[in-house]
Amino acid sequence: MTDAKKELLSIADSCVKCGICSPHCPTYTHTQNENESPRGRIALIQAWAGGQLNITDNLLNHIDTCLLCRACEKSCPAVVPYAKLIDDFRAQIHEEMPPSMSVKLLKTVAENKRVQRWMKSGLRLYQKNNLQKTARFLRLPSLFGFGKLERLVPDYQETQTLQNYYAAQGETKGDVGLFVGCMGELFDFETVLTTIRVLTHVGFNVHLPENQTCCGALALHEGDAETAQKLASQNQQAFANKNLQAIVTIASGCGSTLKDYAPKVVDISHFLMQTDFDFNKTLKPLRATIRLHTPCSLKNVLKTDKSVLNLLKQIPDAIILPLPETMQCCGAAGSYSLRHGEMAQTLLDELLDVSLEKPTDYLVSSNIGCALHIAAGLRERGENVTVVHPVVLLARQL
Repeated sequence: MTDAKKELLSIADSCVKCGICSPHCPTYTHTQNENESPRGRIALIQAWAGGQLNITDNLLNHIDTCLLCRACEKSCPAVVPYAKLIDDFRAQIHEEMPPSMSVKLLKTVAENKRVQRWMKSGLRLYQKNNLQKTARFLRLPSLFGFGKLERLVPDYQETQTLQNYYAAQGETKGDVGLFVGCMGELFDFETVLTTIRVLTHVGFNVHLPENQTCCGALALHEGDAETAQKLASQNQQAFANKNLQAIVTIASGCGSTLKDYAPKVVDISHFLMQTDFDFNKTLKPLRATIRLHTPCSLKNVLKTDKSVLNLLKQIPDAIILPLPETMQCCGAAGSYSLRHGEMAQTLLDELLDVSLEKPTDYLVSSNIGCALHIAAGLRERGENVTVVHPVVLLARQL
């Protein structure tokens, strides 16, 4: 038995099979299939690592349908490191699970800045000349196998070249690094700019290391451990400045991965709540109803979800309606919606049904993957609800 299999068995053996996690698992909730529960998946990995089960398409599918929302970890009395078990298993059988064309394209864009620049130019051409509307009307993306990926593309946002350093306004309180992520600059440039604006407004110098790269989450969860480690090493070097008080992230999915290998990682909303800046005295009123979506990565991994609510509460006149605590994963889960569209759509529909029970002006999410997935669902329903990052909403009222 290999050392890798021994480690898998060691982690799997820590599960006492109590089943407390099962009601918290989205896939088990919707299938009532034990193999689609955390306990069931652990048992399958246990059997494979122990030589009692061979690799089959059925086995791989049960493991691959896990969203890695990590709700099970939050409820586990034995504190089983479930996500590590799934990631390590996927790394072991990486060659057995070739990614789809859409996932390959997504990873290529995420991990290569040159490709990102090409993509940015291509999106400008695609969207500014009504090509996107025509293509969607004719369903060309689906015909060419990229429908699930193309549906996530938001309206075009004008961008500009980012500087490596932005000085604080007024009294300087310190220095922070800003992790923009591989998709933030491409699909959510407003969040990047407004985060810089807010951080400098409250007194922090902002550093954007040019050599920062993708956090590695896509590669890690696809079982590509080598690429994930390479990206992690590059980010560790990029943010090695010891004078940084924090490495601020604007996507909780990135933050939940970064925190495992980079010190001082903190979500932007939580960081702002830790400062002594009083937004109550500076924010303009906003007479609007705001639905608050809490990403799994913020709730179950970073565990700073209450900071977003407390931050938004400082906007005068705004009505904040958090989604129920029992609301499960939205179905985005990195590249999950590209691989398991049916389950992703089921989870998204549940979220949207609850979100739209009352008239809503804004839906706020702290993770770009969730935001793109939710915005696509709203667009497909013909709903006129703006999906924004909480810091964007805050900055608009400054």
